[in-house]
Amino acid sequence: MKTQIKNIFLGIIFLVFFTSPFAQAQNNENRVEVFLSPRSGSFVEGTTFDVPILINTNNNSVEAIKIKINFDKDKLAIVQPSGGKSIVGLWSESPSYDNTLGTVSYVGTIADGIVTESGLVATITFNAISYGQATISVSFTSEILLNDGLETSAVLDLGRAEYSILKKISEGVSVFSETHPSEGKWYNNNSPILSWQEVNGASGFSFILDNKPFTIPDNITDSNENTKSFENLTDGLWYFHIKAIKNGAWGATGHFLLRIDTIPPAPFQLKVNHFPASVLLAGRTLVSFFTVDNLSGVDHYEIGSIDKNQPISEAPVFIENSSPFQVPLLENSTLKVIVRAIDKAGNIQESFINTDPPFIIWELIENNIALTAIIVLIAVYLGYFLVKNRRINPFRRKNTLDIIEHEIADYLQVKEKTNEENILEREKIAALEKGLENVKAEIEKQIENQP
Repeated sequence: MKTQIKNIFLGIIFLVFFTSPFAQAQNNENRVEVFLSPRSGSFVEGTTFDVPILINTNNNSVEAIKIKINFDKDKLAIVQPSGGKSIVGLWSESPSYDNTLGTVSYVGTIADGIVTESGLVATITFNAISYGQATISVSFTSEILLNDGLETSAVLDLGRAEYSILKKISEGVSVFSETHPSEGKWYNNNSPILSWQEVNGASGFSFILDNKPFTIPDNITDSNENTKSFENLTDGLWYFHIKAIKNGAWGATGHFLLRIDTIPPAPFQLKVNHFPASVLLAGRTLVSFFTVDNLSGVDHYEIGSIDKNQPISEAPVFIENSSPFQVPLLENSTLKVIVRAIDKAGNIQESFINTDPPFIIWELIENNIALTAIIVLIAVYLGYFLVKNRRINPFRRKNTLDIIEHEIADYLQVKEKTNEENILEREKIAALEKGLENVKAEIEKQIENQP
């Protein structure tokens, strides 16, 4: 009997506490839900559909988001990573995606924060490229910062969606191409070869190639074969339409899309930016670049570099990267930086620039510790300005002061070793170290007092 009373009592406590508004408020504290809509659905192979990314802040105000989405790369391909409205006011990084890895990411800030139950971050347009079950999920590496003055990381509830991709049922002649196998991809081959499956009992085929998606060929037989090639087509979208005649009657029309782009991205120039802080503290300079492609669009950039003092036989190794790109500065040497812009059809536009260490700055580093230190302190105040005015990505702002402090400390330590025989230089270094401590203390004080 006592055991029963105890169980009833514990049950009442459980119901009162865990279902009360107080408990629900505690559970929602600092929690933000990231979810997809719809969470399930069915789509036909070859069609496109939209998936909005939404957040429910649970009465919390959020100021910054870093969301990564994973999707089934074998079943889905992104056509457009974002479109329409968004609660994000400023994209810290442009929305980017990779159909080969099955990822898409969003990093941005929301001015003054937002409280919402279904705030739209972005709308992804997917193409259903293969039939089967496809999963889209929010990655555990995602992060959302609360607008609480402390940039607290919210506890995330990560959503996922399951979609059924249905096999496309051909209503007409089934067309395929070995030169242009996917209707959703761009190709730089402007001489496609098209084939189609045999139709039992068919005595011939009528077909036409044009720039209209739903043309019906005439009722005149063009061929009894199952293959047709075209040469030197102009760039753009081409549609192949074909129908078969069987027992004197023409059947339904099959359609096949060709995407052709033979023109590389627009020519572009590289720009070298010798920022004092980057040169002095990291021994690096920044190379920036940008271009566009009017048809298929720029897919990615590849960057390589080679020391011009090396033998001509040396070839650069290219890696995928983005602008701006950090390049190491080598004393008494010149690096040739080569950037390739590659569009979605595989066309390449290439540009290069030589990067030399800025003479004046190297002279300062080698011969004048005092003037060099002035530039270093300017870099510190610049970092303070950016932090105070919140112009640094919130996810990096927390570490900015520590990075500046460590870089300058390492620099002063190296200079101290190289000038250990010079008493006057060592006195200057000691004074600069003291000045660094005072500057750092003032910056931290200003940040703590931020509204």
